[in-house]
Amino acid sequence: MPSEVWRALLDHADTRRRYQARIHRREADRCWYWLGAVSDTGHGKLKASRAAGPSIVVTAHVYGWQLAHGPITARPGEDLVIGHRCDEPSCQNPEHWELIPRARNGEDYRARRYRGSGPLADQRGAHGRAVAIREAIKAARSAGGDVEAAIAQASAAGYAQTPGLF
Repeated sequence: MPSEVWRALLDHADTRRRYQARIHRREADRCWYWLGAVSDTGHGKLKASRAAGPSIVVTAHVYGWQLAHGPITARPGEDLVIGHRCDEPSCQNPEHWELIPRARNGEDYRARRYRGSGPLADQRGAHGRAVAIREAIKAARSAGGDVEAAIAQASAAGYAQTPGLF
């Protein structure tokens, strides 16, 4: 998307407010989970408005990156993406993102995909994991419960239970 369109989306105060309201923030070193719509790849989705022109559905962490760092201006031959160092596609913590070439993002994914633990090992897939964590946070908040315990339980539920030897 052209940088002037991103600027218009980033300048829209209501869109910025809605983006911020859909983030469950935690400590700076932890993942900040997206509480809005989630794509089949587990990434947050946001309907972004601008003063002139139609609204556009954007990927939440791409919006967040540009909100924190300014619009990405593509140069000829570059194919950049916002990668998640934490492997949690719904994460909105800017400290967990990096602007990298698409090819490197794919290499990083393939290198970590078959680990026995971590977000990429979740058997529900990225979408199922993101939705489970989102719903656990919302339920714990509305019940006045322990949100961190709810996140831990929702995260752990996606890992294979390997039977013991005995």
